[in-house]
Amino acid sequence: MTFIQDPLVSCICVTHNNIEFLKKSIACFQHQTYQHKELIVAFSSDNMAASALVDQFQDASVKSLVFSSATPLTLGEKRNLAVRNSGGFYFCVWDDDDWHSVDRISTHVKSLVGTKYQSSILSNVFLYDGNTDEAYLSATRYGWEQTLFCQKSLFEDPAFQYENLERGEDSPLIYKLKKSNRLLTIRQPELYIYVYHGGNTFHRDHWEVNLLQWSTKLSAEQSRLVKRILRSEITMTEASQQLNHILKP
Repeated sequence: MTFIQDPLVSCICVTHNNIEFLKKSIACFQHQTYQHKELIVAFSSDNMAASALVDQFQDASVKSLVFSSATPLTLGEKRNLAVRNSGGFYFCVWDDDDWHSVDRISTHVKSLVGTKYQSSILSNVFLYDGNTDEAYLSATRYGWEQTLFCQKSLFEDPAFQYENLERGEDSPLIYKLKKSNRLLTIRQPELYIYVYHGGNTFHRDHWEVNLLQWSTKLSAEQSRLVKRILRSEITMTEASQQLNHILKP
């Protein structure tokens, strides 16, 4: 069991060509209640908009990692390089097209203190379908891959790295962490909104068959609330409180 007071947490954001998603992702990072953190924004050298945005924030904790556009890399390779180039005791997956609660990092850190586990993950998340403007509470899983929080030291073992794949690169890693009893599952769906916007790694049929039909659809009023959160029409602190209220009987 390893314990470090206020460990540095590296949030890993592999971004492509949607600057509005990236803006929201950086804002979620900057509003975290946990302070000892860095955000590694990883992108291709031809993504000038991402480079300019990181510079615009003028935040030393928001850092660029640039891949050469001349050398094609899979998403798995990009994630591995970003983790290797991070400085944290932990790394935290920080997908740019989703929404992260202000307490996401602090909750993971606190949950692991005093346990035998080296990683944690959410068993449930909120889902938002941008096609229909409908929100859902997800079914329970042993882990939603995009919410992984993990000790970087595990990456020294090639078995605990992302697969060299363009999609589905994260599922084998989560399975190995679970099978080796290194993964703590947390049920706090108010920490995360997983968004379908049409340009996701997995296409519409995957969402409908594997995600939405197994989830609980929220009311029209609750769906409007989730939409307002994603549009930044509610402060991030209030947004977390409102999502938590949805979960109460």
